[in-house]
Amino acid sequence: MNETYKYPENYLLFNSPLEVGLRILVLLSQDSTTIFDIDRLVIFDYFILHANDVDNEQINLHPSLPLRSSEIIIRRKLISEGLDLLVSKGLVEKVYTDKGIYYRANKLTAMFIDLLKSDYYKDLNSLCYWVTNKFKSFTTPELNSIVNENIQLWGGEFEFESLVRGNYE
Repeated sequence: MNETYKYPENYLLFNSPLEVGLRILVLLSQDSTTIFDIDRLVIFDYFILHANDVDNEQINLHPSLPLRSSEIIIRRKLISEGLDLLVSKGLVEKVYTDKGIYYRANKLTAMFIDLLKSDYYKDLNSLCYWVTNKFKSFTTPELNSIVNENIQLWGGEFEFESLVRGNYE
C-alpha cells in the first residue's frame, strides 16, 4: 500500500517557533563573541526579512506584504519561543547579566549551521551578515528610533491600493 503522509491540519512551519528560531540561529552564528538581547533580535529579524525597507540596495528574504510593519509587534513572542527551543537543544547559550537576558552562539551553533546548504539559507546568511555588520554599532534605542521613524512607511505602500486599482471586482 502506497500512502502519503498527511500533516495534521494544525501543523504550521511558516511563522512557527522552529522557523523563526532557525533564522535567529543563523543570525547568532555571524558572531559568536557578541551577545544579543531579545529587543535587538526582534529588530534584526525584521530587517533580515524586509531588508529592502531599510536599504534599497538589499533584497527582501520574504515578500513585501501589506501591513508588514505589524510583524515587528507580534514577532517578539515567536522569537522568544524560538530561542527557548534553541536553548533547550543546546544550540545557543542564554546569558544572564545585570542588564538582562542575552543570547549568543556556541560551538554547536556553528556545527549545525555548517549542515545548511539550501539557496534560502545562502540568502538568509548573506542578509544576516549584512544586518550584523551594518547595525552592530547601533544601540538598541538607536535601532528603536529607526523603527519608530519608519514603521508607518513599511507596508504603507499598499494602504491606498484600492483607490488606485478602483473597485472593478
